[in-house]
Amino acid sequence: MGLFDKLREPVVLKEDSSAKKQLEQLDFYSKLAPESVKEQIEQDKKLVYYGIKGEEALMFELKNSHMPMYILHDIFFEENGLTTQIDYIVITRKVILIIECKNLYGNITVNNQGDFTRTIQFGKRYHKEGIYSPITQNQRHLDMIKEKRRNTKGLLTKAIFEHYFDDTYKSVVVLANPKTI
Repeated sequence: MGLFDKLREPVVLKEDSSAKKQLEQLDFYSKLAPESVKEQIEQDKKLVYYGIKGEEALMFELKNSHMPMYILHDIFFEENGLTTQIDYIVITRKVILIIECKNLYGNITVNNQGDFTRTIQFGKRYHKEGIYSPITQNQRHLDMIKEKRRNTKGLLTKAIFEHYFDDTYKSVVVLANPKTI
C-alpha cells in the first residue's frame, strides 16, 4: 500500500507556525521597550503580521485545492551550523514543492539579473528599495535539503537522491498579496 493510494484531498501534517509566537514576543517587548525603539518594534510587528496573513492565504488555497497532497508548514532545518526555515513543503505523487510565501506590498520589479526592487507610493512621492530575492532564498532552502541528504548514511540512497533531486524537488515562490503588482 502506497502513501498516496487512498489520498483524495490535501492532508495537513503540520499547520502551526513560529511566526505567531514571534508576534506575541514582539507585542510583549513593545509594552516594555523604551520609546526610542517602540517604533521599530511596531514596524517589525506589522511585517510579521503581514507574513502570517500571506501564509494563511496560501494555506487556505492549498487546503481547498482538492488535490491529493501532504502539506507541511513552517519547517526548520539545521545542518553543519547552518539553519533554514521553509514556509511550505508540499508532497505530491510526482514532485515535492518547496514553497516560499511572500506577502509583498507595493510594485515589485525584477530585472534581468534577478534583483528585486519595491516601489511604494506615499502621496505624490515614491520610495524605491531593493529587497532580498525570494528566488535566491528558496534556492538556499533546496541547497540545505540537498546538504542534509548528503550527510545521511547509505551510498546507494545518496546516489539515487542526487540523480533524481532536480526532477523531484521544485522551487515555487508565491506572492500572497493580491494587491501587489
